[in-house]
Amino acid sequence: MTHPTAVWLDAAGISLNRERQALSKQDLHNTLGVLAPGSESAIRIAQFRGDVFQGRLVNPSEQRAAGHWALRQAIDFDGLLELPSEFSPQGRDLIPEMKATHQRMARFVEAVQRGDIRSTSGMPYRQIVHLGIGGSDLGPQLLIQALGEPRSSGQTSAGFSASFLSNLDYHATDHCLRSLNPAETLVIVASKSWSTQETMSNANHLLTWMHAAQIKNPKNNFVGVTSYPEKATSWGIDPSACFHFDQSVGGRYSIWGPVSLAARLVLGNNLVDKFLSGGLAMDHHFLTTPLSHNLPAVMAATDFYNLRHRRLPTLMVSAYDSRLGLLVPYLKQLWMESLGKHVDRDGNPLQGPSCPILWGDVGTNAQHAFFQLLHQGAQGVAVELIGTLTPEHQDPQSHQALLANLIAQAQALSVGNPDADPQKSCWGGHPVSVVMLDRLEARELGALIALWEHRVLCLAAINNINPFDQWGVELGKQISRQVLSEFTTPDSNQSMVDRASKDLIRWVLNKSLDT
Repeated sequence: MTHPTAVWLDAAGISLNRERQALSKQDLHNTLGVLAPGSESAIRIAQFRGDVFQGRLVNPSEQRAAGHWALRQAIDFDGLLELPSEFSPQGRDLIPEMKATHQRMARFVEAVQRGDIRSTSGMPYRQIVHLGIGGSDLGPQLLIQALGEPRSSGQTSAGFSASFLSNLDYHATDHCLRSLNPAETLVIVASKSWSTQETMSNANHLLTWMHAAQIKNPKNNFVGVTSYPEKATSWGIDPSACFHFDQSVGGRYSIWGPVSLAARLVLGNNLVDKFLSGGLAMDHHFLTTPLSHNLPAVMAATDFYNLRHRRLPTLMVSAYDSRLGLLVPYLKQLWMESLGKHVDRDGNPLQGPSCPILWGDVGTNAQHAFFQLLHQGAQGVAVELIGTLTPEHQDPQSHQALLANLIAQAQALSVGNPDADPQKSCWGGHPVSVVMLDRLEARELGALIALWEHRVLCLAAINNINPFDQWGVELGKQISRQVLSEFTTPDSNQSMVDRASKDLIRWVLNKSLDT
């Protein structure tokens, strides 16, 4: 076994270089202090990991387990992997049901791709509109963008175009629909509760659009993905077109299940199943590797050290692969919606922030934007650069130039370049991690996303917080519903609408009348 401060760690086609996380071996060793055997944090990580994978109640505020990892077991996988064989949060194993849904979804995808399932206009489906928001939107988008290009193995998309609508802003809806033919459009409505305001509003817009085009039985061109299939069928979706995922699966963790139906239609079942297999490989690593060499644990310990000891409030992530343009938006939600807490699981105030603010953009674009602040600004920032070792294109010189930029930025951000002219001096001093994927294929992408999920789990355990609820998000939803009613019935004494909001509502209404 290598030394606990080893600068290289790897698992499931992903390698981590930690050399630039510190300028001394002692400092590099200190970053892993919370993982010391027998430490309170190490014990909490092991306990929380076990509780999640044994289906115990880990989300007490909602009285739920966390079942996203079980969705990955819907596929057949190498029996040599040491993984749990069941997920029984209420005393009943849910994995057989997840497998049955997976198989039914796969058959549906194949039937649509063959043209056996068609639009009610009689035309094969060629266009997909996916309605969702948050994790129910970003997950399938990320898969399609990252894996949708022609692969070196000859795999290509199935000839479908996919559009995504998430926002309430009708400008986006109007723009999207102008380019679509309602006679060959399949609409996927992904809403865990089947009551998400943005998603259901857009579903009604799409329904109106089809009615206006005189599409026969338009609701038969809709598919529902939800934890409440009875609500979807009451809305009008055929039971055969409803795909269920359990309430234990949070939206930001739902990429592994039916929420990614659009990605399956575009990419094919085989490719998305390989994505799931990468997640399983990372599960195996997470469950069987000592914490000192466990990628998610080591990265979470580093995050905690940079945040609490180096007092660096943000983490900048830049992927040097244009296919990962949606990775940072996806990770921002997973990271900050899970870890944005101010009290621990017992209600006690935390001794500091629970996670760094995550931000970033694709390299090399980011170098010509905000990297200037990193090099010469006064703010300290933790940095993570992600690259791929082997490209899917045939221009090795271009890829070498891309990796040269990644390596150069890692050095410049860490070491800097002092100069006698202070206007030219770059101070360095940022802790930098370099993450390299063997290649950006489905399996590696699955491992990368699962790595971040487990990294969230480990940092939550170190902080002793619940990463599976999001009551801050719910507050905004509750207030917005009451504000909306104030627009139609001013001064209705809605309990959550304060005076400043009422004043703003009146101002908007008066200005609207003036125009």
